[in-house]
Amino acid sequence: MPRTFRLGQVPLTLSLVYGAHAAHAQQADAPTLSTVSVQAVKAQGFAPETVEAGSFRGSDIMDVPSTVNVVTRDVLELQGAAGVYDALRNTAGVTRQQNGGETWDQLVIRGISVENRTNYRLNGAMPLLNFSQIPMENKERVEVLKGASALYYGFTTPAGIVNLVTKRAGARPVTTFGLEVGQQGTALATVDVGRRLGDEQQYGLRVNAAGGVLGSYLNGVDDGDRGFASAAFDWRVNSRLTLKMDLEYDHRKTSEQIGVALPTAVNGVITLPRAVDPKQLSVPGWSTFEATTRNAQVRADYALSDNWALTLEAGQSAAERDRQLPIFTFTNAAAVASGNGSIRGNIQHAEYTSDLLRAELFGIFATAGFQHNLTLGVARTTYRQDPVFQRNYTIASSNLYNPLPITTVNLGAVPTTANTAALDTEDTGLYALDQVSLSSQWQLMLGLRRSNLKSDQGTNHYDASKTTPMAALVYKITPSISAYASFANGIEQGETAPNGTANQGERLAPGVSRQKEVGMRWRTDGGMLVSAALFDITRPGYYTNASNVFTANGQQSYTGVELAAQGQLTKQLAWQASCQWLDAQFQNINATYNGKSPENTSKKTASAFLSYALTSVPGLSFNGGAYFTGSRPVNDLNQAFLGGVTTFSVGTRYVTRSWGKQTTWQLNVDNVANKEYWAAAGTRLAAGAPRTAKLTFKVDL
Repeated sequence: MPRTFRLGQVPLTLSLVYGAHAAHAQQADAPTLSTVSVQAVKAQGFAPETVEAGSFRGSDIMDVPSTVNVVTRDVLELQGAAGVYDALRNTAGVTRQQNGGETWDQLVIRGISVENRTNYRLNGAMPLLNFSQIPMENKERVEVLKGASALYYGFTTPAGIVNLVTKRAGARPVTTFGLEVGQQGTALATVDVGRRLGDEQQYGLRVNAAGGVLGSYLNGVDDGDRGFASAAFDWRVNSRLTLKMDLEYDHRKTSEQIGVALPTAVNGVITLPRAVDPKQLSVPGWSTFEATTRNAQVRADYALSDNWALTLEAGQSAAERDRQLPIFTFTNAAAVASGNGSIRGNIQHAEYTSDLLRAELFGIFATAGFQHNLTLGVARTTYRQDPVFQRNYTIASSNLYNPLPITTVNLGAVPTTANTAALDTEDTGLYALDQVSLSSQWQLMLGLRRSNLKSDQGTNHYDASKTTPMAALVYKITPSISAYASFANGIEQGETAPNGTANQGERLAPGVSRQKEVGMRWRTDGGMLVSAALFDITRPGYYTNASNVFTANGQQSYTGVELAAQGQLTKQLAWQASCQWLDAQFQNINATYNGKSPENTSKKTASAFLSYALTSVPGLSFNGGAYFTGSRPVNDLNQAFLGGVTTFSVGTRYVTRSWGKQTTWQLNVDNVANKEYWAAAGTRLAAGAPRTAKLTFKVDL
């Protein structure tokens, strides 16, 4: 392994390598920060070269001792990705939970819920509040660092970290205008402008914007609307200091499909309704979803000397959401066959805010002939959820299979007290990571974090501290083949007791998860990346006991194998494919739960996406994808299972020159077979979207 300091740990100034300062550093005997070539986020078509998540920010992906899946901008563009699930369906083990994705994506990875408050990050650091669809127009890539991640991120679930990396201004000016038209009435205009400015190109600015009408596949509902704008700014102040800033704003109003409450179990078995046409799961005028999100992130990187550097980061994510959620409930268990039931729901207004402060010191030094890349950091994340007031409403009796016209909606009284008390949390952590180059082939990583979590919600209060270690060994068999073994502890906030339990709304105490993983990566001569991993994760066993009290006892175990490949198969054919086999079960709880799989956990998942460029017609390409999710339980008692499902997508793109400018025409069709299926489980079922098509036009000026 080359004895150089990785930029990922020191996203230092792009000018560190310039001038006399760098020349002097290269002459020094000791390793220095300046010996590194500073590079932007790199990808070769479908295959990534670096990672921007966690303590591996900027690292060569071959050196990362954990499962990392990266969806590059090339893939996002070819698929016309509009949300996080659109991107992550290309990675194994990702499924939906609770909703169908028309409003936002609530995800499960490796059978573990991805926490909406803590597990989504912007540019490797700032928590993104995932309570509305996360925009993709300004994202350069989407990464998933799977498994426990407490060392860098503190209290997070061991599902993994979803990291969204923003576009930045590069050496080539960008001015792109676009138009997207969808078959359900969507019409969006987009703009993407990037420039480097100044006598020495020291200023960079990337601006993205989108706006227009959001159509819906739901019958009878009004069109929604959307407005989005973002700006990414960077300033190379001098040879030692770089400043960065990211701003995002997104507002959207759309309609949400009716959720279908799980039928009552009879003798321990739930009879599930047959899948229905999702277009009929609508309540015109009453199933609205409106959300506004604002994100701001600033960062300063300063080289204290040739060997030490300091990074300071701050950011805020804020979301405000008004939701009228309709839920269909069967009259009784026997009514599943006929479809008879009623629609009711509630009107929710919720506001969320998350703030981050982080300081990191990076150093490179040698002891006893070994090079050390040392990271010392302190971070504090605060989160606030304002009191939630929910106004209940009853709509009408209906039938799931043959919906009845809805003419009236009876609203309940406006609540004078909050249904859900305000929630305030503060996560403070001190951490250290030493990456020791034992030789050109061996690297040892040792890390430790001390975390403290304070949480207050109504009568629930706790103040807990945990210490979490991490250790890993990476071996470069050849420059293009690496193997690793790692161990890490994670910490997560306790889950909240669901509605219907005796202690509903209570947040349980924090728990510790443990992960072991071994894996290999191979980068072929053609640039394709192939990876394999075997992992084992244990976490607290959350469940509802015989007294109807939601509690934590025993453990949930997740053991699996994941395989992935991405890059160029041939000069004309590129692909991204992955598969996962997972054995997940409750252990050491009681006979009712032991051996059962956690809710929404699929034993088998797989995906494959291929794009073929025709040589006979320059600029013309065709693509297709297949996405498989195996059978999965609807609840922790495994009283019913959603059937396995495979959906298909197709697309074509034609890049040519018109009016003297490069133009791109693209058509994408998802769920080509128009399959009706249940896409998400949980306390309620959500239907998958029907066949959807959209046409995109872009022109580069």
